[in-house]
Amino acid sequence: MTADAIERDRFDIARVIQQTFGVLGRNIVTFSILGVVLCGIPTAIVAFVAAGMTKGLLDGAQTQTFTFSPAMSAIGGMSWLATLITTAILQGALIHATVQDLNGQPQSVGDSLATGLRNFLPLICVTILFAIAFVFGLVLLVVPGVMIACAWCVAAPSLVADRTGIIGAFSRSAELTRGNRWQIFGLLVIVFVVEWLISIIFNAITGTSSIGMSGNPLEAAKHALSPLVLALGVIRQTVGAVIGATAAAVIYVELRRAREGEPTGWLAEIFR
Repeated sequence: MTADAIERDRFDIARVIQQTFGVLGRNIVTFSILGVVLCGIPTAIVAFVAAGMTKGLLDGAQTQTFTFSPAMSAIGGMSWLATLITTAILQGALIHATVQDLNGQPQSVGDSLATGLRNFLPLICVTILFAIAFVFGLVLLVVPGVMIACAWCVAAPSLVADRTGIIGAFSRSAELTRGNRWQIFGLLVIVFVVEWLISIIFNAITGTSSIGMSGNPLEAAKHALSPLVLALGVIRQTVGAVIGATAAAVIYVELRRAREGEPTGWLAEIFR
């Protein structure tokens, strides 16, 4: 095997991290606006509605005046659905923007949003199917769930960039990740540790851990309605969604580079 072939087959975790933060740094304003509008604000609304409904239910249980109406259930359901839709639009938009950035093309918010709007229904289906398979795999002694996560981690970028369709996205992701799943597993471990540390910091700042350990659901609901908790929750959710979608797109490009060589030709053909 030649040196070029060896380099081509190499999936580099450090390169993925560098490329991800490079894309984020070059597009920080655009990605932040998209993240806040399509993820942060809808998430805050859902959190506010859910906490408010829980508080009202618990208050009513104490005063015997509150009734949990179907209308409130409908509001909660619609809020959750709106968040699912807007997050899928954000994912599609950021995948488009990231691939275009790595291709050296100017970013267009309009084109990115159009890509997100065009693909949000298939992306929702991919997300739900992935979640079901992942949870089912975790139930089967954890290992199958981890294998599924590694094999299908670029299903969403495959759907958007390769136009594979819903089922084809999973087979395309499995094809791209084959031979590099241990490296992907290592990357997922890094992500898990970082998210765990962020959770610790978030809980320490907001006092969420102490509220949760108190065992008082009414106090927990009131705490969730705190402006500080809501604001930090929005920031946390937005940052996670933006970094996650960007990283998935970078991993997709790097996996294709490892299999098909430097993206001098094929990357330019995406979205054409």
